[in-house]
Amino acid sequence: EPTAEPTAEPTAEPTKLPIPMPTVAPGNPSKMPSSYPTPEPSSDPTVVPSSVPTSMPSALPTPAPEAGVLVTTPDWHTVSEESGKQTSSFEISLTAEPLDTVYVNFTSLGNTAMDPAWVKFTFGNYDTPQTVTVSGIDDSIDQGPWYKDHIDVNFTSADECKEGTRDLPCGQYVAYNGFDGTNSADGKSLRMDVNVTDDDTAGVQVTTTHVNTTFDNYGDALGEDMYGIRLTSEPRYDVTLSLSTDGRFSYTDVPSVTFTADDWYTVQYVTVTSSAATGRRPVCQDSLTREPAKYKQKCAELTGRKDVISHAFTSSDPFYTDATNSVQDVKIYSTVFYDPVLPPFLSTAKFTTLLNGVLVTFDKDTVQPGGAGSFECVSVLNLTVTKKTLGTDWIGDGALCSWLSASSLKVTFGMGPTVIPDDILHLKDGVVQSSNAYASLFAMNQSITILGPDKPTVPTVTFNAPQAIGVCDDLTLDASASQGSGGRDMTFNYTVKCSNADACANVTAVLDEANKVNGGTGTHTVTIPASVISKGLKMEFKLTASNFLGEMTSRTTSVEKLGYPAPNVAIQGGNPRETTYSEELVLRADASLPEMKCVADSLSNAKMTYVWTELTGQYTGSLSTTNPRILRIAKNQLLATKSYEFQCFVALTSNTENNNTASVVVDVTQQPVTAKIAGGKERASGTDQALVLDAGDSVDPDDMSDEWSYVWSCVNKTDGTVCKDTTGGQLQIQPNTTNALARVPAGKLYTGTYEFSVFVKKDDRNDTTSTTVVITAGAPPVVSIGTLSEDKYNPIADSYLRLAGSATSSGSIVSTEWTQVGSSVTGAFISGSDMRATGVVQLDALTAGVTYTFMLTAKDTFGESSYSTVEVVMNEAPSSGGLSITPSHGYVFETDFSFLSENWVDEDLPLSYKFVYTVGYEGSWTPVADAQASASYDALLPQGLVEDNYTLTGMTVVYDYYDSYSSATDTTRVLPVKYSTAQLANISAALTTEALELGDPEASMQIMGATHKSLSGGSSDERRKLTSSSEEAALRSALLETLQDTYAMSDITQANVDSMMSTLDGIVNAPNDLTTATAMDSLLFAQKLLVVSVDNEIGISATGTGYTGTALSYLLLSSMFNASDVTSVTSVSAENVTEVLRYLSIAQLDGAYAGVSYTLSSPLIHSSSAREEAQYLGGDSKGVPGSNAKVSFPSNFSNAAKLPVSGNTYVDMRVVTLDTDVYTAYASYRNSGNTVASNMYGSSTYNTDLNSAVTQVEVMDEDGNVFDVGGLDPAEPIYVTMQATEPIDTNFSGWKMEKICYTDGQVLEIDCPLGKQTYTCDSSLGGVDGTYFLDFTCPGVVPTCMWWSEDEGEWANEGCSVVNYTSTNVTCGCTHLTDFVLGKNVSTASFDISFTSAPTSLPTPVPTSLPTTSLPTPAPTSQPSSTPTPGPS
Repeated sequence: EPTAEPTAEPTAEPTKLPIPMPTVAPGNPSKMPSSYPTPEPSSDPTVVPSSVPTSMPSALPTPAPEAGVLVTTPDWHTVSEESGKQTSSFEISLTAEPLDTVYVNFTSLGNTAMDPAWVKFTFGNYDTPQTVTVSGIDDSIDQGPWYKDHIDVNFTSADECKEGTRDLPCGQYVAYNGFDGTNSADGKSLRMDVNVTDDDTAGVQVTTTHVNTTFDNYGDALGEDMYGIRLTSEPRYDVTLSLSTDGRFSYTDVPSVTFTADDWYTVQYVTVTSSAATGRRPVCQDSLTREPAKYKQKCAELTGRKDVISHAFTSSDPFYTDATNSVQDVKIYSTVFYDPVLPPFLSTAKFTTLLNGVLVTFDKDTVQPGGAGSFECVSVLNLTVTKKTLGTDWIGDGALCSWLSASSLKVTFGMGPTVIPDDILHLKDGVVQSSNAYASLFAMNQSITILGPDKPTVPTVTFNAPQAIGVCDDLTLDASASQGSGGRDMTFNYTVKCSNADACANVTAVLDEANKVNGGTGTHTVTIPASVISKGLKMEFKLTASNFLGEMTSRTTSVEKLGYPAPNVAIQGGNPRETTYSEELVLRADASLPEMKCVADSLSNAKMTYVWTELTGQYTGSLSTTNPRILRIAKNQLLATKSYEFQCFVALTSNTENNNTASVVVDVTQQPVTAKIAGGKERASGTDQALVLDAGDSVDPDDMSDEWSYVWSCVNKTDGTVCKDTTGGQLQIQPNTTNALARVPAGKLYTGTYEFSVFVKKDDRNDTTSTTVVITAGAPPVVSIGTLSEDKYNPIADSYLRLAGSATSSGSIVSTEWTQVGSSVTGAFISGSDMRATGVVQLDALTAGVTYTFMLTAKDTFGESSYSTVEVVMNEAPSSGGLSITPSHGYVFETDFSFLSENWVDEDLPLSYKFVYTVGYEGSWTPVADAQASASYDALLPQGLVEDNYTLTGMTVVYDYYDSYSSATDTTRVLPVKYSTAQLANISAALTTEALELGDPEASMQIMGATHKSLSGGSSDERRKLTSSSEEAALRSALLETLQDTYAMSDITQANVDSMMSTLDGIVNAPNDLTTATAMDSLLFAQKLLVVSVDNEIGISATGTGYTGTALSYLLLSSMFNASDVTSVTSVSAENVTEVLRYLSIAQLDGAYAGVSYTLSSPLIHSSSAREEAQYLGGDSKGVPGSNAKVSFPSNFSNAAKLPVSGNTYVDMRVVTLDTDVYTAYASYRNSGNTVASNMYGSSTYNTDLNSAVTQVEVMDEDGNVFDVGGLDPAEPIYVTMQATEPIDTNFSGWKMEKICYTDGQVLEIDCPLGKQTYTCDSSLGGVDGTYFLDFTCPGVVPTCMWWSEDEGEWANEGCSVVNYTSTNVTCGCTHLTDFVLGKNVSTASFDISFTSAPTSLPTPVPTSLPTTSLPTPAPTSQPSSTPTPGPS
């Protein structure tokens, strides 16, 4: 006999009875019984019958009883849904002893619960009544006052009986399974009816029956309120409540709310807003007055009121309809909030002194509609209504508005304004609002009469004319650069007096006709034909210019007509002209060959000689020139209060007797001194600290030798009295020996606000300035800001201002922060610099004409803070002028085009003018000449493009004294002339030779520009080949030689560098038509041009940078980098390219501050150049435009790299990508079938293919000295991210293959992406039978990180490894800096094996635990030890 239940076949199994699923009301699964009873077997053990019966059977069998059920129940059960409130009950028992255990289950339709849910009867208790309590099931649905349910009674039994186990034979017991009889008590059905009293009522609850809203003085909604809605019972169907108000001026945020069976109990909130009960804005229309005193904030229409929100039902639920239900109305109480201030009113509108705008003031601060910076005036002004003028152009084409303060609006006229004093300026309605946070009213119906200026500008006449003219030359009188009429044409009147009155008549007649043109306003430029001027005639011309206000100025000049041919020469600008000690003087002579048409002689050549002299003898410095026409006197050479006279002598080189002169008197005006106090405009100090005031930074721009004197004073700003110390006596300021430094000892001042002033004096010049000091208790940090070097700053792109701050404390400074005070400007600081003591401001984020206050705040370890402020005045650029180009069309090489820049206005004179052009309508701009004093210039222009109808766009760039600038454009058409290459070469050579002989390098560059544009033909899409490539190559070589000659005669200025780079770009723009020598010389020329730019500290413009990039891109496609053609020069050229790019970076960063960066994006070259303090390099990251390439430096980089600089020293970073095309583009450009590859560095022996642009990374000092960065910790490398040229395969799942090795030596073939691989199985690696699984990783193409080794002359990879990569980008970790590139390599195949481990012992065919006997017994020897699981209790 087993000691425990065997795992083999059991000796007996309890009888399992089927259990019917109880009936459950549909839709109410929660009412299903939690478990079902499992019937028990009989409790009698199995008994083996004896051979002799225990008694004799009776004579007749006993009749079998009938099954019956007795239920004691009321006719109706009445129960309530509310728990415990009303219940019912019934009793149930069996009328006959059952065969087996009987389970009775009670079910309902789901609205009634029975407790217990089932009962059990056995042969021992079958006739004992069991009580069942009936109760209602609480739901959330309104079904009326009451509703019906019923209780069904279900019987379940095994109905099994074994003879001999009971007192009577089994036939004497009754089967009850599935009993469906009636109630033995009354013969009725066992189903019992139930009435359920419903405790749910359908309805709607609102959280409040009234809400409060507000609207503002203007009438618009202001404050909102809300109320909540929910249902009181669960709906059978969705319920939608529509919301409506009884007026048009209260609103709900939703038109309706919908409830479902899932969310009926969740409160849904409705937001209510209200406005004034009228559509008029503002509501009080009778308040639209121009007088604040008559303005009415209140009116009958602007009153509070009460509205009502009503609700309507939409639902299929019969208990949620308008007929069966209702919702309380919600009352809306609307209240008006009146503005604490009236809307802004116009105070004044007045012409500016320069007449180029109107200054509009308001009686209070406004919200400054239109925002920071300049914006179109239509945003704030009604431009369609004035009193005397019509149309929208009364303020000129291109007019702009800007807020100078919150209450001051400046209207800057565009070109050609017509507005005059007494015109009416109209404000745009509904735009200008008070800056008060609670204001709602707008300025409406506001207009004001425009007043004339307080002190109108008087015209400034700039009268250019030669002092003498040759016998055959016309005389041109040019006053086009005259100013003083606010951007509109002036009236010009010429008169003349002559040495011979009779000979003057013809000249006078010409002038009279000129004075009549333009409706009698005359013209600024008059040409008098040579034929009306007698030989030897001396003429004194007078020009009177008047502006539209009648202000006028006159100027005279004398001209003599010579009796022989002489060169024409005149010095640009007025005579006399003014300059200062601290500025460079540039004198430009306009010169041309004499006309020979009235004499029998002719000129043998065009060469002219120029000699500059100073006639007073006061100037003894150098008068040498590079461009013979231009004399440059460096700043600090001409002494203040002196007058000099400079003369330009011009003669024909072949015959110096044919000469002419022009002279100009230069008055060096004395400049005012400027008082400055170091530390800031306002700063904080402590009662426990000595206050030091320093006026030593006061400036004398004339650097006169006289001594400074200083007088200090102090005023208490609280009451305006003289400052007193803590003893009550007058504060004694203790100056040093020179009085420049003043000191207030600690403890001498109470807390408060004080204004310290200094009066400075030098010779007869003086100035006063002040600083505000806020004295606080204790000893806060000492914060100071250095004085500014300029009076004004220009809000133009790529312009920056360094604010040099400092902070000290007896503890440590834990933070510094720069902020802008008093305006809404954002983004003023370069990112990161606002959290340093020295901040860098991006000036183009600021508005012209506005004075800004910047604050530096510092906190120390004691939790103390302090601050200092500085004021920055923003300059306004020239305005209101325009450009005209004549004629409207012409022909290349044949037509001189005249640029005329007119009517520009600025207070910071003198103005200078630069003229540029672009082919078509947009693109890179090419200068035709450097900036000059003359407002007009004649130039030869290249042909346009056929797709643009041969249009060229010209631009004038007008600069003021501080180099702030504005521009205007005009167009002309330059048509082509058909030339062969030989003809083009001849014309170009002849014209450039003449230009250089005339000493005019700018004309030479114009001619070269026209030449290379003609080579390219009239289309931007494809080049028109004039003849064979060899002829064109020769012409390009000749152009480069001419460019070298032109360079030798040119001043090194930004404009000239731009022009020469543009010319170089045009020369090399066909790489196939460049000889290797021309390409090499072009590269060296670019290098030379950048070197002199750096040496002369002129930097390089964005235009020049762009031309440099495109020229280098073309050169990278030339034969110079084709290793199969000229291997000997390839590595040298690569070094030159690197050198050119290095100098480009140095030039870009010339004068830059920490945090400033510049970029280059060209066809094959992309770069980023940045300047930073060495201490901030760690963790810095720099990328390049047009690429994902990026370099990230490790923390504490400057120390890790052992840079030989201090932490605050400027360090420059250069990141350049040379696109992959640099290796292959030349061959494909030349011949798509040629497989020869170009390699910039020569042939690489590294066994790999390149897969990225070459990335150059350098760190250098400000002078371009490159630091040797190497030997970094491999754990903290420099991360170089490069962009793959071809996508990298990152689908590693495709590299994975699974195979099975079955036998030793089996050879598996694996189909890998790069080709078949084989694997030989080794059964010793397998499991018990030698079988194993093989996870095979195929070889794949993977990136490698490489760098150029100068020593080895090839790519290497030691010290540079892949950190991570995607399909497009690879990040390399490198321990040094050089040139980097991505390679492609093939990884080695690898594999892993796995198999199923053998068990510790062999499995048995039978369970591991065996019974004690070999076979199970056929029947249990005794009653089972356990019974089946009982039913639920």
